[in-house]
Amino acid sequence: MVRYHYALVDDLVSREEFDRLIEKKIADCGNLADETTAALLVVKDLGRSHVKIRGLRGKSSLFCFYAKIIAFSGVKEFDRSDGEKGLVARLTVADETGQVDLVFWDEQAAALEETFEIGDVVEIIGRHGKSIREILPLNLRKTCVDIDCVMEVKERKAPFRTDLHLLIISLAEVRPFTRRDGSGGEMVSGLAGDADGTARFICWEPALLSGISPGMAVLVTGALLKEGDYGGREIVCDEETIIVPAETAPDIPITPLASLVPDQSYTVRGTITRILPAKPFTKRDGTTSFVRNLRFSDGSADVPLVLWDADAKRTLFPGESILLYNAYAKKGRNGGTEVSLGKGGALFIIPDQEEPVTIEGWILHVPEGTILTSREGSWLVETRLPHGSHVRITGRASGKRVFCESEEEVKGDREGLKKEISDFIRSFS
Repeated sequence: MVRYHYALVDDLVSREEFDRLIEKKIADCGNLADETTAALLVVKDLGRSHVKIRGLRGKSSLFCFYAKIIAFSGVKEFDRSDGEKGLVARLTVADETGQVDLVFWDEQAAALEETFEIGDVVEIIGRHGKSIREILPLNLRKTCVDIDCVMEVKERKAPFRTDLHLLIISLAEVRPFTRRDGSGGEMVSGLAGDADGTARFICWEPALLSGISPGMAVLVTGALLKEGDYGGREIVCDEETIIVPAETAPDIPITPLASLVPDQSYTVRGTITRILPAKPFTKRDGTTSFVRNLRFSDGSADVPLVLWDADAKRTLFPGESILLYNAYAKKGRNGGTEVSLGKGGALFIIPDQEEPVTIEGWILHVPEGTILTSREGSWLVETRLPHGSHVRITGRASGKRVFCESEEEVKGDREGLKKEISDFIRSFS
């Protein structure tokens, strides 16, 4: 069972650290707690004893949550590809934040009719199935927990075409996909926002975004608006859609930190009050990523902030103002609310006392961050240009940063680059 408990928090700590925390918990309890009990207490300390259904989009391998059974599909028989018979059944369960389907196969499915009834509240340990809206239960038991939720199955709203005034917040790289008929195509995903908040943005025709970049406002005609998994919106653009630049940007609502409710996503703004170094960890696929803990305040509250992956490695300073789109609020380890920004969110640094600049220099990727260095000085920049690029950047200077509006590569000057690197290194000695 301990491996199940670790899977609830495997995006937070390594297995070695989890085992160490179990040993410490047993010792703290005077050796009166067994390994399973200690593991449960460690999971609780890490803020993952139970999540709400809205929180099932998190990063851990498994999830533990309470929910009320509101519908049962019945046990259905089907033919497998090898000719054998199989059984499948679904329980639709809900809490006050949403609903999800529990999918059971074969022996598990056959046992459902005699074990559970509509209205039962159950505790589930499970993992995602083929869809993010499905959970495959590994452990399921009745409880005495009371959950107040609607007992009717909520049907997803049908997608519809509409016109929208959007701010393009972020866009990923174009990536290929394979259609059901075997043909190939390309798509772009990202994040957009309007007066109703933020939404996942999907474009199946990348040519529609020619000349469009993050930070631009657009008018979209014929977008397909649909309900996303676990709520939220998805904006889908296809061959029936038209996208053109807009002169003004929509106002995206910003929520005060003191008003955050766990298990929901928000756009928030604040000033960094504390920052700790990024920590590496090993993901389930064996690759290394990073997590970073901060605190930030907007005057109404000072709350913990957790950054993941590329955002965790960005160079940030105490006192800088930041804007977070699609940040997820959840219950923290100490009982308060914390904010987490991961996949699907976006972080922007808000400049202060800007002045327009045009700087010609070299891009250096160093441990302190990405540097634009010239004979006049050095600034932090955010660019995808490779190390050693000779560039001319036009933008806005604010403190230690240059916020880039346009960039162009200049024919390289190797001797000049060597001198700039030498001068930059001497500036730290």
